[in-house]
Amino acid sequence: MISRVAEHCFWMARYLERAENTARVLEVNHTLLLDFQVPVDRQWRPLLIISGIHDYEPEPTAENVQEFMTWDRDNPFSIISSLSWARENARIIRELISAEMWERMNFYHLWMQGPDGREVYDGNRIEFYAQARRINQLLHGICDATMSHGEAWAFYQLGSHLERASQVARILDVKYHMLLSRVEDVGTPADNAHWIAILMSCSGYEPYHKTARLVPVDPGTAVAEFLIFDRLFPRSIRRCLWECESAAAAVAGNEVGRGPTEPEQKIADLIEALDRGTIQDVIRDGLHEMLTHIVESVHEIGEAIQRTFFAAEVRPPAPKPAPPPGGQTQTQTLGGMTQSQA
Repeated sequence: MISRVAEHCFWMARYLERAENTARVLEVNHTLLLDFQVPVDRQWRPLLIISGIHDYEPEPTAENVQEFMTWDRDNPFSIISSLSWARENARIIRELISAEMWERMNFYHLWMQGPDGREVYDGNRIEFYAQARRINQLLHGICDATMSHGEAWAFYQLGSHLERASQVARILDVKYHMLLSRVEDVGTPADNAHWIAILMSCSGYEPYHKTARLVPVDPGTAVAEFLIFDRLFPRSIRRCLWECESAAAAVAGNEVGRGPTEPEQKIADLIEALDRGTIQDVIRDGLHEMLTHIVESVHEIGEAIQRTFFAAEVRPPAPKPAPPPGGQTQTQTLGGMTQSQA
């Protein structure tokens, strides 16, 4: 498979997943946290930090942050930018995706770019975020049902689950530390609302409550354990890394005796780090430290994928031979290409 095509499959999935995550956290903040007395700086600035935006200059009010994270075309994490880049990657690999997926991708791109999306945003904010959130879910389902599950599909899965693991770790880390930083809030209705917000930001509210637990634990520990370690929830960090592991093995090939590629090794190392302890060990040693390690490791995995599968091969220039007698030009064939040397 051509590395350029593989890269576009990978990033199409990441941008779609990013748009969904942004829409979800905006929706949760708008619907849930506005019902409680939470300082503005602790309510909306975390959404910027989740996306790695630390230099936002305007006051982080509800309208400022929502406008910036939804419509700012210069913000690479905004919904409109993420969907636009996803559509551009899809356009370049148009021959690999189905007509149904391209049609729906184009429809939502035009919906966001035109007046219709803005009209819904201004008139019914919750409906707009729900629609934006469903875009990735619908496209993922169409892709699953209509795209051949070969190398291109494996790169799509790799991008989608790598982005998902990173976003879940960021959401849990930032909200845990910025929204639950006051000891006096523990056990209050606001405290429970914050944990509900974290679960809803990761689409984990219903699956969390449907998961049996042997002993009662405090909400913070239980939510962190579910979002990091659960083996069945498709957005838990452990489950996402397992999916990444399978996808990385598929794109690397299954030749007998081959060693792991750099991305496979880094994914395996991160999974091993998770498997070494329990949530109690993580809480004791520092939840923030573990989540930071996960985010940094995902970033390193992404760089390793770039080096291993997408980067153009760099060859040192061939030594320049002495000119032949008479000063004529000679040609040398290297790997099927003709290189002229004076």
